[in-house]
Amino acid sequence: MSHTEEVVLRGLPISKGIGIGLPVFFSSHEEDVQELPISKKEIDEEIYRYRNALDLSRKDVERLQRMSLRDGPPEIVAILGTHLEMMQDPLMTTGIEDKIRGMQQKTETIFCSLIEEYKQRFSILQDAYFQDRVRDVVDVSRRILSYLRPVGRVRITEVPHNSIVLAHELVPSETIEANAILVGAFVTSAGGITSHAAIIARAKGIPYVANVDIKLLKRIEIRGAIVDGSQGLVIVNPSRATLKRYQEVRRGYLQNDRKLKNSSHLRGETVDGYEIRIFANLENPKEVELLRKSGAAGVGLFRSEYLFLFRKRFPTEEEQFEIYKKMARSLRGKPLVIRVFDIGGDKKADFMPEDRDAQYFFNIGSELNPALGCRAIRFLLRYPEIFKAQLRAILRASRFGDIQILIPMVSDISEILAVRAIIKTLREDLCKEGIKLTKEVPLGCMIEVPSSALMCDALAREIDFLSIGTNDLVQYVLAADRSNPNTADLYFSTHPSILRLIRMIVSSANQAQKPVLLCGECAADPAMIPILIGLGIRELSVSARHIPLVKHTIRKWRILEACRLAEGALEYGSAKELKAYLSTETVR
Repeated sequence: MSHTEEVVLRGLPISKGIGIGLPVFFSSHEEDVQELPISKKEIDEEIYRYRNALDLSRKDVERLQRMSLRDGPPEIVAILGTHLEMMQDPLMTTGIEDKIRGMQQKTETIFCSLIEEYKQRFSILQDAYFQDRVRDVVDVSRRILSYLRPVGRVRITEVPHNSIVLAHELVPSETIEANAILVGAFVTSAGGITSHAAIIARAKGIPYVANVDIKLLKRIEIRGAIVDGSQGLVIVNPSRATLKRYQEVRRGYLQNDRKLKNSSHLRGETVDGYEIRIFANLENPKEVELLRKSGAAGVGLFRSEYLFLFRKRFPTEEEQFEIYKKMARSLRGKPLVIRVFDIGGDKKADFMPEDRDAQYFFNIGSELNPALGCRAIRFLLRYPEIFKAQLRAILRASRFGDIQILIPMVSDISEILAVRAIIKTLREDLCKEGIKLTKEVPLGCMIEVPSSALMCDALAREIDFLSIGTNDLVQYVLAADRSNPNTADLYFSTHPSILRLIRMIVSSANQAQKPVLLCGECAADPAMIPILIGLGIRELSVSARHIPLVKHTIRKWRILEACRLAEGALEYGSAKELKAYLSTETVR
């Protein structure tokens, strides 16, 4: 189709920035592999061939990781570390070898069936995070397949300067290998905000827009394109006026990025000297060693459930102890807040169960409404052996650093009292066993359901600190599933009800003289940060990549200005009016 007029397509904004250049249609999709049987005599040879491909793939990832350690963002190093762990997992080693022996098929056939199996398992999960994680399995499998069955295609490392890469979907290694100097932007049909490809694109500063009809673009004669990663726009064949305007916008982005990188070492404090402590959210224990680059005050939220993603079982007490101890030591006295397993039907690992508890967990997704079902502290209290093993590991590791325990999805004070009783018994048992323990480990409570928000004054008297989880709090208060596209327009972290609840929680925490930390997407939103400061929040926890931006935003405000801004925001009755207010009052 010939089209010379400007065409504007709207998609999902994934990574901010402006990309200007020529399109390159990129495909990493391997054609379907038919069943390729082998004889019994060929089994050993096939296993050798597979082991060689696995070894070469591992060396590829190790090389990428070494390069990233020198000058790459910490997120990339952690993701590559996850890929290396997957290649050492029995699923990828003895598991595949057993399937070669049992099925008597070539590895290519087995890999394709494995990928399809994972896609089917993860497709039923509501949590977008776990839907995205299957891409890592696909990514590792594709890398191994490329050595088993080389396919001629354009490599992302070979695209021309200022290329706008158009693809159905990107897997992590493709975005890792992409050169930010050559790749102007990514545009895909599929992809989510939490995907590893998205995280890497943001870390590299490559604009990215998803949910765009790539098939439509293939039918248009494209002379040039602009990708606006902030607005989620793809402008095909832009006019001269549009091109000039976006060139100026891009120059502004580049200048701002340089400022952020140069100020990451500075304290997060307002113009008049009020310090806001900025912590990092972590999923991978190996990211701890890379926090120094981001300037984090510690770990405000370690999502411990990701320790057993893609595993066959829950980690043992000893395995957890070693991980928590190593993390605490690496932080050198900085806080490590461990959120105990936040698991349930909406966030389950891809288990191949070997025990009764794991079997229950694997089947928990059959609940009619898992987001309101047996998850987080409800699950842990129902299956205390899993919970006790984790708490014992945390208590044992606590003497190696400033470790704190965080309880997710608390809806009643009885749950906190039950946890206190379990911890007291475990401490007594550990002392009898002759294990050295530190003083009492601080116990925190996540405020993420309406009942805990409304009863925060009573909760504050029973715990040592509060942590506001805004992502879930917004979801439950507004009854709007944040992963459901049909309710996306109802999900507002800037809804007046949320601001009033935050003010109530901060007030109760202050009255009880307990610290309160806030984590969630709004903690990294430049429009929300001054409001949060004005409401009394003095501790924020965000992804490490957002810390320079959060610090930069805080350093532009005075505390009294932020308080006046928050007071003004609380006067609005609708989310739409409040959003308009923030768009005009928080721009600096």
